[in-house]
Amino acid sequence: MNKFLIAGVIAVSSCSYLLWQYFTPVEIVAVHDEDTILVKHFPYFKSRQIAWWKANKDMIKTKYGIPYKSENDYYSVHIMDFGNGYRVDSGTDQDSDLLCFNEMVVDARCIEKKPRLWIRFSKNTGFIYR
Repeated sequence: MNKFLIAGVIAVSSCSYLLWQYFTPVEIVAVHDEDTILVKHFPYFKSRQIAWWKANKDMIKTKYGIPYKSENDYYSVHIMDFGNGYRVDSGTDQDSDLLCFNEMVVDARCIEKKPRLWIRFSKNTGFIYR
């Protein structure tokens, strides 16, 4: 009896978590360097990440000007997890995993490097998602 109860609790908890992940909307927190988008609640599965990008790329282009195409129609977009927010780079080895945005004039202008999706397009290769 206890095994079925524990299995049931685990199953309900797992389903609840997956439903919460599925229905929580992606939040764009910031855009930097004309190619980096910081997000919260980004989908876990690559197929859902690509589907989100395809569904929202026109809105992102209109609102933020991303992707910025070069003269030969090449572009690259990096979608990064915002994580715990901006941090200060103290210049130690522990901060080697930080990505800093120099256009910000405050001390806390770095985030942990947590890439979620990289979109690249060129005429020769087409779309590449990583």
